[in-house]
Amino acid sequence: MKSLSCLIIPGLALFASAAFTSSALAQDDASEVIVTAQRIPSPGAGAVVEKPPVIGLKRQADSAVRNIEIMSDSRDAKMRRREVQAMLLAALDRAKREGLSLVTGQFEVVEITGDNWRDQFPALAGKVDADADDEDDDDEEEDSKPKPSFEDSGSNAIARLKVKVRLDGSISNAQQRITAFVKAVPPTGRSQIEQKGGLALTIVNPDQYRDEIYRRIAAGANRAVGFYGADYAVNVSGLDRAVAWSQVSNTDVFLYIPYSFSVGK
Repeated sequence: MKSLSCLIIPGLALFASAAFTSSALAQDDASEVIVTAQRIPSPGAGAVVEKPPVIGLKRQADSAVRNIEIMSDSRDAKMRRREVQAMLLAALDRAKREGLSLVTGQFEVVEITGDNWRDQFPALAGKVDADADDEDDDDEEEDSKPKPSFEDSGSNAIARLKVKVRLDGSISNAQQRITAFVKAVPPTGRSQIEQKGGLALTIVNPDQYRDEIYRRIAAGANRAVGFYGADYAVNVSGLDRAVAWSQVSNTDVFLYIPYSFSVGK
């Protein structure tokens, strides 16, 4: 049999005419994931490290996020915690009024609210000791895992979270809104807010685009086989794999399935 291998990405052999149901592989419809140029690794799906295929879906991201830290260096530990709490609650109130969101999560976005902030920052709320998450980490590399959502070094208390803004214009407009928001949150005592790192993008429920990606792959495969005549057929593999994504510009993401196809008799 003559064949033309179009891509070298492994996957399960499936014919292009096979039927698929997205629901078995879909994420929660409400899920929103963070996209970075470095493509943070995720268990089981999403930001993979292999080279993206040619066919996929390029679109504008839904939102932009930036890391922030709320901190206090007051001498008393209880005072530091109270000041960080007060500024966090003030930030939540202002974000709600201004149409922004405070979120947490390294990979999947979780919105912080007045009802759940204690669950998102248990050490800040006093539910656990601020140093509990750091035990037994002596043998780990410093950057091997995310920093805790709240910690107190003994001289400085820090809550780590993100500001999210809907991406409805340029990336500079998103940054301006975040900067204006951070400057407007009123401090309590010695508390303050700082922006950290650069902007990242988010996409809501990437698996909702699976069917459109299928259509584009099918169209590309059919076009390829059309060059070789009626005796040739196309074999597509990898369509059962998770939707993945990468950042391709300041505002755009590329959604794809790590498929491959071959043309042969």
